[in-house]
Amino acid sequence: MKLVKRGAVALVASLVSVMSFADVLGGSVAATYWYPSMSGDISSGGDNIQVDDDLGFDDEGAFIISGVLEHPVPFLPNVRLQYYSIDDEETGSLDNVSYKGITYDGDVRTDIDLSHIDVTLYYEILDNWVNLDVGLTAKVFDGELTLTNEDGESSKSNINHVLPMLYGSAVFEFPITNLSAGVEGSVLTFDGDTAYDVVAKVRYTYLFMGVEAGYRALGVDVDDISGIDVDTRLDGPFISAMAVF
Repeated sequence: MKLVKRGAVALVASLVSVMSFADVLGGSVAATYWYPSMSGDISSGGDNIQVDDDLGFDDEGAFIISGVLEHPVPFLPNVRLQYYSIDDEETGSLDNVSYKGITYDGDVRTDIDLSHIDVTLYYEILDNWVNLDVGLTAKVFDGELTLTNEDGESSKSNINHVLPMLYGSAVFEFPITNLSAGVEGSVLTFDGDTAYDVVAKVRYTYLFMGVEAGYRALGVDVDDISGIDVDTRLDGPFISAMAVF
């Protein structure tokens, strides 16, 4: 697999290995199933191509593996790593559309890989019934987009891009229960690039286990990635199983 995938697996494994130090360190590891719908458009010097109406993308499952490590060392940030596996293939139809020098007129097969990794460094501002975190996220894309027409001609674009984003989280723990609810997200608006990744969630924990459910919305509007402009959105419900230490 690609380097970022190996990095995600390595960090999650290391987080599990430190669970024996729970009196000093804290954190969690989680596996998430996300069921988003995809919308928006792409273009390359020509007409906009709708990813849902033209290319046939709709609801599709995705997986997220995440790990969080918190520590008591002053001035050093806590760490969160998330790997998103977003990979799909669909068939749609285009009507005499030019894309990267190729004319698409009829059926078109699209392979898209929006898999990426988030590396977040953050500080706890409050740690009580109300938990507040602030920090920075680097959203590192390492995917590709390929369109193939009826004649077998195809155009491939690498989606390799790093988006630096502001991160924030606010969680309220309901007294005398194992329930909590909150929101978290990363946002960017700079030099024509816009991106957001926001979550509303409810969590239940018991001993060292937990479940979480909510809604995630991810949007990216970035110009000139390997010669294409991308303005896509994914949003939908999710459910997670986790180990908390």
